[in-house]
Amino acid sequence: METLGFIVELLILMVIVFTPIVCVCKNYSFVKLYLVSALIISFMLIVGAYWPHLYTDVRLDLMGFDFEGMSDAERVQNVDPEMREEATKLYWSNMGTGWPMKAIIWMVILLPYPLIVWVFRLAYNKLKNRFGAKNT
Repeated sequence: METLGFIVELLILMVIVFTPIVCVCKNYSFVKLYLVSALIISFMLIVGAYWPHLYTDVRLDLMGFDFEGMSDAERVQNVDPEMREEATKLYWSNMGTGWPMKAIIWMVILLPYPLIVWVFRLAYNKLKNRFGAKNT
């Protein structure tokens, strides 16, 4: 189960990182690059923010955790004795900042990324044209 979580998180990260790069390689205009990248990055950030909560809930459900219990003892009543401590830790790990807030924070941080990739492409093309023209 941990391997599945790692694979999904890695795929989400790879899509976020490589989407603007692929769009730049296809010579999209700035508007098209930003629209495509921003939509895909936003979707992946929402999925990436929600995934840990979903993953934790699925793991707890598979352990037999009772979400309706009023105390930790009631919640872990159906969980195997060797898994009770892990189930309690997983349950309390979902508390804190919710996934919508995490998604918003990461969007603020990562939505300028396509612009940065586009600027690097412009700089690369200028350098290539400047030094390529002198060598021929």
